[in-house]
Amino acid sequence: MNGVQHVAAFLLAALLVIVVPGPATLYVLGQARRAARQAVLAVAGLVVGDLLLITAAGLGLGALLQQWPAALLVLRTVGAVYVAWLGLSMLRSAPSCVAAEPVPAAAFGPALWLTLLNPKPILFFGAFFPLFLAPGSGDWLAGFLRLGLIFELINIGWFALLVTGVLLLQRHASLPAGPWLNRLGGLGLLGCAALVMFG
Repeated sequence: MNGVQHVAAFLLAALLVIVVPGPATLYVLGQARRAARQAVLAVAGLVVGDLLLITAAGLGLGALLQQWPAALLVLRTVGAVYVAWLGLSMLRSAPSCVAAEPVPAAAFGPALWLTLLNPKPILFFGAFFPLFLAPGSGDWLAGFLRLGLIFELINIGWFALLVTGVLLLQRHASLPAGPWLNRLGGLGLLGCAALVMFG
């Protein structure tokens, strides 16, 4: 692939990074238990956020953030508060009142901000992607975007498996999946908020 090297290693590393549960996974699981449309819009928000951060990292924003500790601390604090708020919202929501939950369009925005307000992805993309860009390949940003496209295709595939699993579980399980998915997702997001702030 033009400008990209060690593609097989990138695919394996990207898959391992994606399948490790984090705020994005927990948020999508929480939306999937409501409706497939909610989950699809959440995934769309996460992917758009990732692509924006990949573009920013390709333009050098990740390196700038590392040189400005105060800006990084502000972004980390805002991100942690937002992730914690999402977690508390999931814990407070009443699983039995599905009809009272937000319309599906509400899932895109929170997912987008969940990605954009977390400083770790942009730092990750800025450090990880250059390992797979061929020296002297020319357009640095184009290489970032090629790798980003591959990364997001894997990401979408993984989320599709998760959402399908939740929908099948809800359809065939004797107990509703909503209550424990909400608790698990909410507690997990609170833990992720702590990791964003102090990790």
